[in-house]
Amino acid sequence: MNEKIYLRIKILLFIIIGILIIVFSNPFTEYAHITLGVIMIIYGLEDILFKLLTKRIKKSIPKDANDILIILLGTVSLFLGPDEHFTSLCIIWATWTILREEWEIEETVFHLKNKVIAVISFIESIAVITISVFFIFEPTLKNVHIHVVLLGIELILEVLFPFLSELLGNKKNEEENN
Repeated sequence: MNEKIYLRIKILLFIIIGILIIVFSNPFTEYAHITLGVIMIIYGLEDILFKLLTKRIKKSIPKDANDILIILLGTVSLFLGPDEHFTSLCIIWATWTILREEWEIEETVFHLKNKVIAVISFIESIAVITISVFFIFEPTLKNVHIHVVLLGIELILEVLFPFLSELLGNKKNEEENN
């Protein structure tokens, strides 16, 4: 599969899923264990699938281990149930969010093609990490709802920031060449 087609499909799917999660945040909050589990499994499998389809299998043990960990935590989340292990679900979710944002900050620093996008991405990551820390200490339904809405926003930003960065980087290169 062509990498550009794959990335366009990913962008479209992440944006659609993000919008659906935001619009239907109340039902997604009620079934947060399923929402979180499915999203984590998709997130982990998507990265592995991308590597296989684009034949970019690298010897990146930490990233591959992260993908497997995300899939396992997503699977655990599916079996936690809505009420039985609410605190465990909140801690899993907050931990995953903090780890994901830490890796996004690292990527942002290494790929400073567009400083505006990098600064916005950095601020978004710090805000999400801060909210996630509070989520660990105060695992309430209200905070789960806030995290569900954030999840929708993050899914959209996950694909939008790299797309805008590339788009703005290409326009900047075209202007410099003219």
